[in-house]
Amino acid sequence: MKEVDRDIFLLINAANDVNSPLVVFAYAMAKYLIYAVPFGITWLWVRGDDTERRGAQMLLIAVLTAISLSWSIGLLFPVDRPFLEPIGHNLLTHRPSPSFPSNHGLVMFTCAWSLLLMSYKWQATVAGTSGLLIAWSRIYLGIHWPSDMVGALFIALVAAFLARFADRCAGESLLPIAVGAYQMCVLKPISNVRKRFM
Repeated sequence: MKEVDRDIFLLINAANDVNSPLVVFAYAMAKYLIYAVPFGITWLWVRGDDTERRGAQMLLIAVLTAISLSWSIGLLFPVDRPFLEPIGHNLLTHRPSPSFPSNHGLVMFTCAWSLLLMSYKWQATVAGTSGLLIAWSRIYLGIHWPSDMVGALFIALVAAFLARFADRCAGESLLPIAVGAYQMCVLKPISNVRKRFM
């Protein structure tokens, strides 16, 4: 299995040409596409009604669950990144943290599965496509194995189902607490600043 992983990695991994347009595109996908997740959750919370805020709440729970699972797996079963072996070309500087699963891929796939479970179908398609772009780019740039992305896809599904379960059990009662905290910690300070300067 490891040999298959290596073979697929070498098929996807870039040549050592840091100035090619494809490398620039891959770099943008690998580094910056992930920021759509906190932006999207924040936008859904700030601009949405209670139903959409509950969706944002579930997305946040799913992402936090996924990251917790990833941290536990990395601690118990650490896998070296390709550039530590070394194999292929590494075109993106990265610390030597455990490779499996890919946190970037995991977070985006978790959002995709969660959105699908909430019946936000076109948003789930966008998130899933973004997850595939992240997966390709981080393999292409030499910092992840293909198996890291496959693992992220399935761990994301587990995290999404756990978040869905948590939402069904406690989401309705948790939402007023979250809204109250948001009003106290965000809206009230903003209102005080406006009163002071206006």
